[in-house]
Amino acid sequence: MPRAQKAAIYCRVSTLHQVDKDSLPMQRQDMINYAKYVLSIKDYEVFEDAGYSGKNTDRPAFQEMMERIEHGEFSHVLVWKIDRISRNLLDFATMYARCKKLGVTFVSKNEQFDTSTAMGEAMLKIILVFAELERNMTSERVSSTMNARAAEGKWNGGRVPFAYAYDRETDSFSIRDDEAKVALELKDTYLRTHSLTYTARLLNEAGRRTRRGYAWTPATVAIILRSPFYRGTYRYNYRDESEVTFSFKGRNEWIMCAKHHPPLFSEADCRQIDFWLTKNRRQHGKATHVQRKLVHVFAGLIRCGFCGSNYIASIDRVRASGYQPSMYNCGGRRQKGMCKNRYVTDIRIGGFVFNYISNVIRLRDAFRPQWSKARIQRFLLHGDDFCGASLSDDTLRRVRAALLGSRLSTAEYQPADEQHDDSPTQTHKANLQAELEKNRRALSRLMHLFLYAEDEMPQADFLREKKHLQDTITRLQAELEKAQQSSVFTSSLTDEEFLGKAARLLFQSAMVRGSIDFPELAMRVGNLELKNFVNAVIKQIIVLDGRVTQITFANDEIHTFLYH
Repeated sequence: MPRAQKAAIYCRVSTLHQVDKDSLPMQRQDMINYAKYVLSIKDYEVFEDAGYSGKNTDRPAFQEMMERIEHGEFSHVLVWKIDRISRNLLDFATMYARCKKLGVTFVSKNEQFDTSTAMGEAMLKIILVFAELERNMTSERVSSTMNARAAEGKWNGGRVPFAYAYDRETDSFSIRDDEAKVALELKDTYLRTHSLTYTARLLNEAGRRTRRGYAWTPATVAIILRSPFYRGTYRYNYRDESEVTFSFKGRNEWIMCAKHHPPLFSEADCRQIDFWLTKNRRQHGKATHVQRKLVHVFAGLIRCGFCGSNYIASIDRVRASGYQPSMYNCGGRRQKGMCKNRYVTDIRIGGFVFNYISNVIRLRDAFRPQWSKARIQRFLLHGDDFCGASLSDDTLRRVRAALLGSRLSTAEYQPADEQHDDSPTQTHKANLQAELEKNRRALSRLMHLFLYAEDEMPQADFLREKKHLQDTITRLQAELEKAQQSSVFTSSLTDEEFLGKAARLLFQSAMVRGSIDFPELAMRVGNLELKNFVNAVIKQIIVLDGRVTQITFANDEIHTFLYH
């Protein structure tokens, strides 16, 4: 028994504006009449998608229609034009294959054919190919124009990034002071805590909100930190939005315009941000490194001045600033209960050790031959961390003798940056700098040729060559920065080169305030870096009654501390 005829009439318009005019009602009435008087089908149902694009078939009414077709409810599918179904050949081919398999006839009223005939089916496919070609050509023209504008540093529209304002008349960006304060607070908080979650929590607790008034989340914090816009770089053509959710294109397709607008974050801060974002990144839902709270700066270095046992490290409570120090207990007391020596924390021992090393480094430059041992002691034990402490007479004698010997046997001190260096490292840096300048000149010549040469350069060739030169410049800049950042953890305490390198690490904050706040330094630099530094310069620390009584440095020099 033949199936009863029933038509599924499908209507679609791309914009809501067309709904209120004649397009959607006209499509509907035209196809109802066609079903009644041409196809002689009295039973029909209309499916309408208003304001949906034809680039794919992710539309509610269309999906409902296809689901009911699968259940055998319709014998015909009637559309006004075939591009009402989709402008994408693959999408339409999938839909048509389903209809054909179920024995459902596809009819296009405007093109005057139906797929119940071989000619109608062939014509359908030919027309659809040209419909997709037209869409792709239009898309390519729009993309080419937008990419060319972006390559010239012109804004292509979209949401203006947080902390910035856009002036349409001058086509330029400026920093918004009110939002910039929040963005800088976000950056500083992350560099202190190294945690997206904790940064979002602290911002919300302080009453900070996004531009739309929402609370901060780890995802929105990450967007700010990762975006090159806050580094002065305009990025375009980096998202693939052909699917329901966007994905990132290959980096070779990105358009990057450096120095496009005033940066909000410094280059030094950006390097720190990138380091911690990379270190904390997650793969398959799991962190790729052990969080710094499990790194104990002084683990393995502290010995009990009472029983001689090693101190054992554990985690202490989180402080109000967000800093979580380590706690060190005597192994003899913890395991055998035979020792009465007190525990120490990173806050106490870290402040003592790092400020003492800072004072040792600064003493090298400040010392004068006429200084007495008492003057040397006041200098070395300057700061609140040394309250009640003094140096043994033997330590002071050896320190003064070493300083006098250094004065007699070395030439006048010159900062490392001013010393002449013909080492392979310096030669490598000079070569990188020369190559960098060469590529910058090449980029400048390319821009001049494109703008002013008599023989016009194809835009595609210009964009390709410009991107190649910009990528080379970025790579050389990164290599040059890396070559200029030598490690501070490579030699002993008495080595002159080491002292200069250590000073640059330790006194980035001490030069301003005159002393080192160890919790702040730990949150900024990270426990792992501090641990590497301590292990490189210190062999052993002896603690008695919660206080440092002796430090043995890597060169076996021993400094002994006494208390009143």
